[in-house]
Amino acid sequence: MTAQVMNRRTLLRSAGLAGLTFAMTRGAAAQRAETINVGASPFINQGTIFIASEMGLFSKVGLDVKVRSFPDGALIVAPLLSGEIDIGAVTCSAALFNALSRGATYRGLLCIGQGKKGRAVSAINVRSDHYEAGIRTVPDLAKLKGKTVAVGAAGSINQYSISSGLGMAGLNPVNDVTWQTSVEQPDIVKQLGQKQVDAAELTYHLSYLAEKQGFSRIIVARDEILPDSQTAMLAARNEVIQSRRDALVRFAMAYIHAGRLFNKVAADPGAYPEQVAMITKYIFLKDVNILKAISPHWEWISEDGKPNVASVLAQQDHWADRFKLVERKVTQAQIFDLSIAEVAAQRLASEKPFG
Repeated sequence: MTAQVMNRRTLLRSAGLAGLTFAMTRGAAAQRAETINVGASPFINQGTIFIASEMGLFSKVGLDVKVRSFPDGALIVAPLLSGEIDIGAVTCSAALFNALSRGATYRGLLCIGQGKKGRAVSAINVRSDHYEAGIRTVPDLAKLKGKTVAVGAAGSINQYSISSGLGMAGLNPVNDVTWQTSVEQPDIVKQLGQKQVDAAELTYHLSYLAEKQGFSRIIVARDEILPDSQTAMLAARNEVIQSRRDALVRFAMAYIHAGRLFNKVAADPGAYPEQVAMITKYIFLKDVNILKAISPHWEWISEDGKPNVASVLAQQDHWADRFKLVERKVTQAQIFDLSIAEVAAQRLASEKPFG
């Protein structure tokens, strides 16, 4: 097993990331700045937060941003609701809609990753022997009927992607395949090599590594199945939105500015070595050569800061209507507060705090 295909727990132990809190601002100005506690995970699509922190963008708008790293986005919700953190990265999933329908008091504010054309951070893979036997395009996925398809978690963006692909191929994704939803993605790579599963939807760098090792082949990236699909959002508690609105707007100003830079870095990482170093300091994947090889499949950050509302609502419909994983749908107003991004973008253009 290569170092890149270590399981997540091993990576956490080696990197010492579990529960680590990063103080992301410096100097005397930070002591006078307003503190915002942010929960994030060490994945490439959250690099915008790390760029903004390392470049001092938050401090320039009067904020002392402290980022607490969680090994998985699912672990961020509880401290977000309890008040341990003010803002947290939440993934789009069936669990998100169920939490909101049960009264979770937070709203999505900012885009933390979309599958823009050529940028999606995940891909559909089939075992190499299946590829050689003719499963090479989306319509060919019909040949997976009766076979085992693996994703890291039920109701995840990965399952949304590959189940949508199966549907495009004419299959009923609920019943026509056997779903494996409880094995972490690095171990799914090994399963592909050992022919224990037939297909999977994986983070792009794992898809790349699985292909390099001859375990599987990439059929299609998520952006080709689901253009502009929203992967995750930065969310805040309703109480924070109401009582600390100006601080959230200033956070969003720095975040949007950094997101525009992140998109440039993802397109040409070789031209931005300093920013690549800022990102790899905090993410699981440390191999810059792999990051360059999979570029620009790092994800896209919406340049106006807003999440893709239509995509998120379509995901809710998918999980509620097709898979029956969402018990009760929630409204757009229960999911989002887009006004923070709107005001931030306006102030960013008029005030130009970063030159």
